[in-house]
Amino acid sequence: MHTPNSQSADDSAQFQPIFRLLVLYRWAGLALPLFFLIIGGSGPAPRQSLIFLAAVASNLLITLRPAQLNRVVQRWPHVLAVDLIFNAVLLAATGYTRSPYTLYSFSPLLAAAFFFQVPGALLAAGTLSGLFVASLWPFRPTPDWLIVITQCAGYFIIAGVFGYQPVLLGRLRAARDDLARAHRDLEIIHQLTLSLQSAADVNEVEERVLEAITGDLGFSQAVVALVDQNDPVMTSWLGKAHGGAPVFAGGLPHPARVPLTAGAGVIAETLLNGRARLSCVGQFTSHGQINNSLGLGPYHIFPMLLREHPVGVLLVDASEAVDAARQSSLQAIASQASVAVGTTLLCIDRAQRLAVQDERVRIAREIHDTVSQSLFGITYSLDACVKLLPEKPSTVKDELAHLLSLAQATREEVRQSILDIWPSELTAQQFGNDLRRYVTEACRAHPLEADITVRGDFGAIPARAKRSLYRIAQEALTNVVRHAGATQARVCVEVAADQAMLAVSDNGHGFDPHMALAREFSREHFGLRGIADRVRSLNGTTEILSAPDSGSKVLVTIPIFGKGDDKSRD
Repeated sequence: MHTPNSQSADDSAQFQPIFRLLVLYRWAGLALPLFFLIIGGSGPAPRQSLIFLAAVASNLLITLRPAQLNRVVQRWPHVLAVDLIFNAVLLAATGYTRSPYTLYSFSPLLAAAFFFQVPGALLAAGTLSGLFVASLWPFRPTPDWLIVITQCAGYFIIAGVFGYQPVLLGRLRAARDDLARAHRDLEIIHQLTLSLQSAADVNEVEERVLEAITGDLGFSQAVVALVDQNDPVMTSWLGKAHGGAPVFAGGLPHPARVPLTAGAGVIAETLLNGRARLSCVGQFTSHGQINNSLGLGPYHIFPMLLREHPVGVLLVDASEAVDAARQSSLQAIASQASVAVGTTLLCIDRAQRLAVQDERVRIAREIHDTVSQSLFGITYSLDACVKLLPEKPSTVKDELAHLLSLAQATREEVRQSILDIWPSELTAQQFGNDLRRYVTEACRAHPLEADITVRGDFGAIPARAKRSLYRIAQEALTNVVRHAGATQARVCVEVAADQAMLAVSDNGHGFDPHMALAREFSREHFGLRGIADRVRSLNGTTEILSAPDSGSKVLVTIPIFGKGDDKSRD
């Protein structure tokens, strides 16, 4: 059958079933004439046979040469009038209103209805009706005009009803396409939502949003800007064109700061208003370089709000109009970006707060483990000097000289604690020597014999763990000096395949570990609880063994990794 000029190749493929149905109808329309030809009820047989053969020949032409006929009709649609004239002749030659070809004559009307819609179908119906009435005018006796009018009305009814079907099909096809596009947009938004959950920072959020709009949704250009949470300005301008080309030079977020005030341009006004604006033109911002990069527009502007608090703005090129469904998709993307930006900023703020808190705890521990212990030794020695005066001035002088060097060392320890400086490689020998020197300097009034042993591959311990083991041993020895009244202490570090163990024991008078830990809820004491916290930060375990008059032992076990697997190495 004939394809209209407006149909594309896809439409032609879609109408192939209709082509076949129309051809089938045309052949089915010959069933009644064939029946009357067989029983001889429609006039002289030779004449009726020739008319029937003519109808069969036209059907064969349409069936065997549809492509050629379609091209002819596409160039000259009025050629369809030939088929209308042919059917009018069939009716006139076979009895007019009593013709067995009446159903057959509907075939050109159906073709015009499906492929030229209502206007073409009504034109074809009018043409066929005119030809039919014109052929009846000289007919004698006078025909039954009620039947003629009824048949002509049938032509128009058939043409109107079937001519409207392509309109409905077109609407259904458009609705199907809209649903498919909406479904695809929802999938894009879903994938974007999952992707934004893993974004490391706000700039990565911007990148993924722009990629979804220009890459997946197919818009020619999009721009995102964020609101500085500490200052009412828009900054971090990032834009992409279709294909990945950057809107701003260098492809990095532009640091321009545009005030978030009503007089700073259309974008700021839209963000303050909180409602999306479509196809906006004019002065977008008060910043010339940003305006030059954006061009003359127009843009769809979508504010990014989190609980009515502005976090950014999304601009999408408006060179093509967007329907309500596509507008909803863009608004959903802006909302998802708002949540992602807000969540990312919240996580960053929380991480910063935790980092500050951890750093405060670290400094407190470092001061306790270094300065506090050194000051304890200095205080202890000064107290002894006071008791030696004035009887032994020379001894006091020597002791004060030593205290001067100890004070200078303490000052260095303060600096080291603040800067978190530690030798890049702490060897087993340095570990033992530093602890022995510490014991000697901190226990001058009551000397303590300390046996320090390191077994295994000390270098396999990560740097952070080495430092922590040193501080733990130092704190444990300080507790021995201050509280145990011991004369001997033993420090042993043993490195196995996957863990390092530290044991600090003494022969002092012992204590009740549960009561000691309970007392350390005070913020002014970091001793045993500080040891436990350090070990816990290394995913290790702590065990404190002691009883009154039985000495004490601190056992620490921490996991270690190969150098290639170390996750906590400084």
